[in-house]
Amino acid sequence: MESCSWHEQFKKGNYLANRGDHVGAIKCFLVTIRHNPEHAMAWNNIGVAKLCLSKPDEAVIAFEKALEIDSDYRDALHNRALAYFDVGELDSAMDDLNQVISLDPEHWVSYKHRSILNQMLGDSEQSFKDYIKFKDLTHGN
Repeated sequence: MESCSWHEQFKKGNYLANRGDHVGAIKCFLVTIRHNPEHAMAWNNIGVAKLCLSKPDEAVIAFEKALEIDSDYRDALHNRALAYFDVGELDSAMDDLNQVISLDPEHWVSYKHRSILNQMLGDSEQSFKDYIKFKDLTHGN
């Protein structure tokens, strides 16, 4: 596996992840970060693969590594929110979703997830507002 360049390993990891081979994908992404430890997207993709393998605690660690490299990495923040959601850290999930929406007010999926989270937390009014924003962004006005 290591005979390929780290660029090729990253591409292969994405290919494997898209095919559902998350264990294989992680192996490729680990080769990538061994050669390029500042590759935030590889760290993010490790986190996504860990989420897919039902390992949200490990996913949080990978997303945090990506965010150490790029604190405004929208996808890593959103994905960490999902991992926090899975481990029951709902306040942390809300903080991350709020930050994503602050960075990208058009990120429709964050409104969708924040709507669900607000409903769980008992804020039906904000949940409805987020749901309407999600619908507006995905279907237009």
